[in-house]
Amino acid sequence: MDAFTSAVNSQTIWLNGFDYTGSIMSIPICYWYENKDKDTGRDFMPAGILERAFYMAMKEFPILAGTLKSNASSRLYIEIDKNNLNMPVYTDSFCELDYSTLCKSGYSIRKLPIDLSREYGVPVPSGLVGGSIKPAHIRIIRFKDNSGVLVYASIAHYITDGYGYTQFMNRWSEISRWLQQDSQSPSSALLPVRRYVHDRSIHDSICSSNTDALDSFVLRVKSGGNLITRWLAWVSPETRARVFKAISDAISHKCSFFHVSSETMEALHARVQAHAPEGVRYSINDVIASYLAVVVAQAKEKANADRWWNKWTPLAVRKTLENSGLSKPPPPPAGLAILIPVNMRTRISHPDAKNYMGVMVSGKGIPFTHEHLQQEPTDKVLSEMALKIHEALPSMNERFAGQIGNLMTSEPDIFTRQVLRMATGSQKLIFSNQSRFAHYSVDFGAGIPSMVRHAPHAFNDVVYIMPANPKTGGYEIEFNFAPDVEANITSNNDWMKLVDTYDSY
Repeated sequence: MDAFTSAVNSQTIWLNGFDYTGSIMSIPICYWYENKDKDTGRDFMPAGILERAFYMAMKEFPILAGTLKSNASSRLYIEIDKNNLNMPVYTDSFCELDYSTLCKSGYSIRKLPIDLSREYGVPVPSGLVGGSIKPAHIRIIRFKDNSGVLVYASIAHYITDGYGYTQFMNRWSEISRWLQQDSQSPSSALLPVRRYVHDRSIHDSICSSNTDALDSFVLRVKSGGNLITRWLAWVSPETRARVFKAISDAISHKCSFFHVSSETMEALHARVQAHAPEGVRYSINDVIASYLAVVVAQAKEKANADRWWNKWTPLAVRKTLENSGLSKPPPPPAGLAILIPVNMRTRISHPDAKNYMGVMVSGKGIPFTHEHLQQEPTDKVLSEMALKIHEALPSMNERFAGQIGNLMTSEPDIFTRQVLRMATGSQKLIFSNQSRFAHYSVDFGAGIPSMVRHAPHAFNDVVYIMPANPKTGGYEIEFNFAPDVEANITSNNDWMKLVDTYDSY
C-alpha cells in the first residue's frame, strides 16, 4: 500500500451525466478459481502477491482512492486528497467450506458466511451516519484445504463501467502474474505499459445541448421531477446512497443463472432470421433480447394477476370500491421497455476513447406494446421485435452520446429521476450484454477462472449476458427479478426447453 500512497497526487475529477446514473450502484462480480493441484501443498494465489499487485494496479487507477462529493449546485465530483485518501476495503480471509461444495451449489455466494450481494450491491458508508462511500470492496476468500479461491470485486459504478471494470481486473491480474515470474528466466520481461484515461474531458468534447437524437423513453425524465427527486439530488452522496440501499434491502430478489448451448441459440437465430426483411442481418443479441422481452413480460403479467389483492379480492368487491371512488380502477395493461446499454467507446471518434475508464455506456429505451408481448413467441413475432431492436441501436452514435450526457446534467435532479425510475419502476427490462468483456482473461497466475458470475443486482428487472465459459461455450444468462416473476419464468416451458442448466439463489 505504501508504494501507492507515496506516489499518488491530489486531484479533482468532475463527473458527468454518464457517471451520475451509476452513482447509487456497484459492479459486483465473482471470480471463482479452483486449485487443481491442492495436494502439492503449494501456496495457491499467494495472498502477499495479490495484495501487492492490487496496490500496484491502483497507481494506474488512483480514482479508486477518491471520495465522492457534491457542490452547492449538486454537481458530483471525486476528490483525491493524498493526505486523506479514501482507500478501498481489501480483505483476505479463510472459509471453512470446501470449494467443491460451492461448485455443487451453483457457485451461490449466499452459501458464504457473509451475503456479499446485500452488503455491497449499493455502495454506502459503514455506520448510520458520517463516513464516506468506499469506491471499491475487494474480498479474497480462501476455501478449506487450499481447494480454491473466490475473488469478489465490487467497484462503484460512478468510477467506471463494465468495460473499465474488466480493464482494471485484467491489469491487476497481469501485474500478479508478472510478480510471480522467475527473474532468472529468459522469458522475464518488463511489465507491459498500459494507458488508462480517467479525466472526463472526453465527455465534454462530444457534449451537445440539442436533444433531437433522443427518444421519448429517455426524454421522459425531463417531466418526471418532484419533491422527492429534488431532495435526493440536494442531499449528500452518502445520504442518497443510504436511501437507495434501504430501497434495495426492501425489495425481494431472486437471482437465476441459465446456460443455453451455442447450437440451440444458433438454431433459434436461424429460424428468426428467416423472417427478416431482405438485406437485414440480426445479431444474436437482437434475438435474445426479443425472446426474453416476451418471456419476462408474460411472467410479470401473471405475477401481477396472482398477487394477493387481485387473487383473493372478489371481482364484485373490487368493482364496488372502484365505483365508489374508494379504489382506483386498475390501469390499462402496460407494455415493456427494453433498455439496452451500449458501450459508446466504439461509436465516438475521440482518439483516447478505447483508453477511457469513466462511464461511457448509454442506453436506449425500446418500447413494446402489451398486445405484442402477450403473443405466442413464434419465429415471425420474434423477427418483428428483433427488427425494432436492430433498427434502434445504430442511432446510438456520437451525437446521441453527447446529447444524453448533457441531458443528465441539464437539471440538478435529472439523474435522481432516472435512478429512482430504475430502482422502483416495473415495466422495464434492463438488458446488459457483457459477453465481449474479458472476464475470463483475469488470470492471477493460477489459470483462468472456473466460473465468472455477476453478483445479484441491487434492483430487479435486470438481465446479464455474461461471457461464455471457455469450458462449456454457449451463453451464460443471469436474471434478477422478484421471486414470483422468476417462478413464472422458470415455469415457462418454451423458455426452459432452450436451457441446458439452471441454478438460482
